[in-house]
Amino acid sequence: MSDASEPAAGRDRLLAAITRYRVPIGILLLVVLLRPVIGLEALLGSSYIASAMLIWMLFAAAFNLLYGYSGLLSFGHAIFLGTGIYGVAIGLRHFDLPYLVAAPIGVIVAGLIAYGIARLIVGYGEIYFAMLTLAFAEAIHFVVNADPFGLTGGADGLRSGTTPAWIESFRGRSVVQIGGGEFELYYFVALVFVLAMLALWQIVRSPFGRTLVAIRDNEELARAMGISTARYQVWAFTLSGVFSAVAGTLLVIRNSGASLENFGMMTGAEVILMSIFGGISYFFGPIAGAFSWFFAREYLTNLEMVAVPLLGTVDVGPILGYWRFFFGFLFVVVIVLSPQKGLWGFVRSAADRLRTRLVEVIRE
Repeated sequence: MSDASEPAAGRDRLLAAITRYRVPIGILLLVVLLRPVIGLEALLGSSYIASAMLIWMLFAAAFNLLYGYSGLLSFGHAIFLGTGIYGVAIGLRHFDLPYLVAAPIGVIVAGLIAYGIARLIVGYGEIYFAMLTLAFAEAIHFVVNADPFGLTGGADGLRSGTTPAWIESFRGRSVVQIGGGEFELYYFVALVFVLAMLALWQIVRSPFGRTLVAIRDNEELARAMGISTARYQVWAFTLSGVFSAVAGTLLVIRNSGASLENFGMMTGAEVILMSIFGGISYFFGPIAGAFSWFFAREYLTNLEMVAVPLLGTVDVGPILGYWRFFFGFLFVVVIVLSPQKGLWGFVRSAADRLRTRLVEVIRE
């Protein structure tokens, strides 16, 4: 009896461990599979944007720590991505700082800015909070564009002298050279991505993260239970800004420079669309949204000829150049079909129905 039950018990423990650590397992699978999968000829045929995908996935997940878990919408999260980018660019170009010094400075500055803004605007209500973040974003965009003390480069941004000496770029390929060896920049980005995502996962599953969800679901009840809702929201905004800046410290070396558009309204709007499209109710939702955004952009803009029955080969390049329109249409379809859960919730629901149906067929 005991011999027969031991394999079943071992299988149950394995399934329980996989279920418990499904998020870390999913993150590791993502960084391992992303590059070779999108490089398939049937998909994008190139893995050039894999590192950009990881960086924007981290940015979207950081944004969702605020929006998805605390319920506060920020239109100004480009502030923190841009601060991480310009913190590294200014440190390397103007002060000859090592990347490993400039990057933490950029992250700390972004955290201080986020904390200061949050202390000023948390407590004014969701609509006013969103509008005030937009106002701060516009103000900081204006300051960066004014090129204070010749640090930011104004509208031209910072292009030269912003890449660490241990990164070499040639014909679109960037490699990290350390200790006589070299490896693709993607793996450096992937290492930081994994560490940052695991930290975010620990935050959302901690008592702090669960309290944020309680505040999001019913702020008045949380306040009645003695929870200082404003303090939690301030720290949610601060941490969200810090992780957004971490994404910025990666984007500056990936793009070999800093651009004013990193502080622009479109950057803030795009991360909102990615998160909502992917599903703000799930940890992997914003990740799915960022992947879909980049995949749709690359696939549609590179697709030129399509074989259509009865019509032959049709040149669709000029039409698909407007890929944002088609992505917007897909956004509407997903939100209509799954308004609260986004693409990730839609996929999970479909998988659950398929699994249930397969079980029924097997039992029959």
